[in-house]
Amino acid sequence: MKKTIIILFIVIILLIVIFISRCGNKPAEKSAAKKKSVQENHSTVQTEKKIIDRDPDWDPIADPRAVKGGSYTTWGGPAPKSLNYWLATTTFNSQIAGLLFDGLVSLHSTRNEEVGGLADRWEISDDKKTFTFHIKERAVWSDGKPVTSEDIQFYYDVIMDPANLTSPFRVSMKRFDRPEVLDSKTIRMTAKESHWNNFWTAAGMTAFPKHVWEDVDFNKQNFEFPVVSGPYRIKEVKKNRYVALERRKDWWAKDEKYNLFKYNFDEIKYRFTEDRIKALELFKKEQFDAYAIYTSSIWMKQTNFDQVKKNWVIRQKIYNMEPKGFQGIAMNLRREKFQDVRLRRALCFLINLRLMNKKLMYDQYFLLNSYYPDLYPDNINPEIPVQEYNPDKARALLDEAGWKVGDDGLLRKDGEKLKITFMTFSADLRHLTVYMEDLKKVGIDAGIERLDAPTVFKRLDTFDFDMYWSAWGASRLRDPESLWSSETAGHKGTNNYPGVEDKIIDRLIEQQKTEMSLDKRNEILKKIDTRLNEIVPYVLLWQAAYTRLLYWNKFGTPDTVLDKYNREDSAIVYCWHDKDKDKALREAQRSNTVLPAYEAEIHYKE
Repeated sequence: MKKTIIILFIVIILLIVIFISRCGNKPAEKSAAKKKSVQENHSTVQTEKKIIDRDPDWDPIADPRAVKGGSYTTWGGPAPKSLNYWLATTTFNSQIAGLLFDGLVSLHSTRNEEVGGLADRWEISDDKKTFTFHIKERAVWSDGKPVTSEDIQFYYDVIMDPANLTSPFRVSMKRFDRPEVLDSKTIRMTAKESHWNNFWTAAGMTAFPKHVWEDVDFNKQNFEFPVVSGPYRIKEVKKNRYVALERRKDWWAKDEKYNLFKYNFDEIKYRFTEDRIKALELFKKEQFDAYAIYTSSIWMKQTNFDQVKKNWVIRQKIYNMEPKGFQGIAMNLRREKFQDVRLRRALCFLINLRLMNKKLMYDQYFLLNSYYPDLYPDNINPEIPVQEYNPDKARALLDEAGWKVGDDGLLRKDGEKLKITFMTFSADLRHLTVYMEDLKKVGIDAGIERLDAPTVFKRLDTFDFDMYWSAWGASRLRDPESLWSSETAGHKGTNNYPGVEDKIIDRLIEQQKTEMSLDKRNEILKKIDTRLNEIVPYVLLWQAAYTRLLYWNKFGTPDTVLDKYNREDSAIVYCWHDKDKDKALREAQRSNTVLPAYEAEIHYKE
């Protein structure tokens, strides 16, 4: 009897299996659709963070709780003259380029190692001069055409064309012969000389759509990029108002492990305004979702508003391991008056940094005495004193340089008065105004010329300025050539704003080129730093040790909020719209209640 029951049970199971197999096409389609939805919306993916951390193919900053959807609006700064990063090398345009175009290889988010982008593998010759990259078969443009090695070669041709305003990129690219196309998905790049950065220069090449741009003027490719390879495309451009990007659901690399739980927002919008105070007011009205504060007085005096007190807006200091650059006021050494180092030193003695830090910035910054501050303990070069305010020393240097005070109280030399104009597009003139007053006290005819941002950038490109305040970021892989090499001083659109031409620095740059040890390269950078402090191309200012961030309490974030090495721009990559938090925020706004507390400081931990 038992045997009969078992046989009947087996027969029933077989009939069920046969029925499902014969009638299963429609359910299978539903199952496939559901699987596709899972890939699109990772909220259903049950992946432990510790598994991600152990798997070298995952990005450890990415959070498996992330979901796709929603929008993110942030401040884009002043309206750009172009969105083309290769024509206008701003930090903002670098963000845009990284979202629109894929590179061959990138640097890992937390480890000093390579991650494949367009390329899935590569070979390096024994002499470290030849690099062969194999482009992924699945890599395609947004119009469906394959990304080919000819597109990489075309990128090189565009950058190296002297008719194109791409000179900052030619500094490193000139070290390479024209890339050799081996087949449609294989390209070989050979360097003419040894350089530690050869691999990263080659790996950093991206693909330009040759089938779209081959017969167009690259200098006119400013706001329209109809064919892209990256996770976003341009949705809309309202000149001088905003730029909107939309997520590409058909992005060829969206399902690669390293890209999962990233690029979550359906729309990213950058709104433009030059005025930081106006930007903050727009943020309070929720016209921005996040806003990084780079002015300490704003942070200390204007960011404890009602929405912050109720925790509707999160106000955080975020400490990570971001490489630190410098900010300072570039002096145009191409102009005769600035070619005397005594004048340049005098201008440094006349800026009261400690007073500004205390009175205007609430001692929120450390004062710079280095162009590479994070190479030293506590960001201070122990071999060089921090510049002190000393008008008497300034007067002595000016007198020694031949600038004499006339009856009208103004300094003159050979009958010409010492006139200095500061070019800026910033609406915040407090620091420059204080500096102006101190310059005028010693007899300098000092003034401020406030222009719109496009005009400022145009005049920088043509070296038409006296002094210009600029802030420079830093890279994990520092290459000093574009900022300080004599060869770059006369290039239109150069990053060498002061026009530094110095044989000692040139020699150190040459030494650094062939040094493969990162530690030894940093020692050479310290020597460059010492020389820069001797020739004084900038009036060095100050730097912050953390990112100050405001954002509406409706987003999911990684535990670190930002990533290991970047600022607020990394939120675009790793954060997501959290429907539950958004709902709680709306209920709190309706009922005028306080949301739960949060951590005011976030510290990245290894």
